[in-house]
Amino acid sequence: MKILDDEERNAHWNAVLRQGAIGTVVGLGVSAGIVTFMKRKQPLRYQSFNASLKTAMWVMPTITIGAFFADEGSVKFDEEMHRSDYLNQQEAEKLKEWNKMSLSDQIFTRVNDNKYKIIISAWALSLWGSWHFVNKDKYLSTTQKAVQARVYAQAITVALLLGTVLLSMHEQELKKKQPPPVPEWKKFLDEQESHKKEQAAHQKEQAAHKDKPEEKGNEQKTLEKKSDEKKELLKQEGNKESL
Repeated sequence: MKILDDEERNAHWNAVLRQGAIGTVVGLGVSAGIVTFMKRKQPLRYQSFNASLKTAMWVMPTITIGAFFADEGSVKFDEEMHRSDYLNQQEAEKLKEWNKMSLSDQIFTRVNDNKYKIIISAWALSLWGSWHFVNKDKYLSTTQKAVQARVYAQAITVALLLGTVLLSMHEQELKKKQPPPVPEWKKFLDEQESHKKEQAAHQKEQAAHKDKPEEKGNEQKTLEKKSDEKKELLKQEGNKESL
């Protein structure tokens, strides 16, 4: 269990408040959109609402989205502060692979990573667009409009499914181009081996630094010995000349 200090606790609280404020603003925008839609499209029904229901139309989306953003801010803060070195290394490897990709492959990867969000959003938009398009025809009954809108929506759904298949096929092609992934146990062994080599090199360097003063001392002694020998020879030669 990790004990948080005051600085980290305050930073976490500030991150939650900041994201919560952003979510509150977004929630107010959603609430304003809902209320505006009801006033314009269903004015009589909106006027029939009591004060509690009208207040809830403003409060519920604001609180819900604000709480969601605040929770996401807390999770992201924890990930940034307490994530392990292993996760950081994985992200560095992913970034390295990302930089090696071409622009088209990068665009495809982004689309493929968010394909389910895109498909669901496009499907919901197709339902609304189909009904909005068919509803303009004043000569069709409501039942006929619903059938016609369903036909359009089904066609768009089939197109989205085909797009999903194409994305999966292209993803398989990209995986074939990439080198086979290295098993995690092999990565661990390689890291341990590299760490041992670094330690051995560091110890060798320290030993070399320790030996250098001794070598310098030996060199100094040798020079002093040679100097003494020269002095002795000069003294002997001087004595011979005096004789």
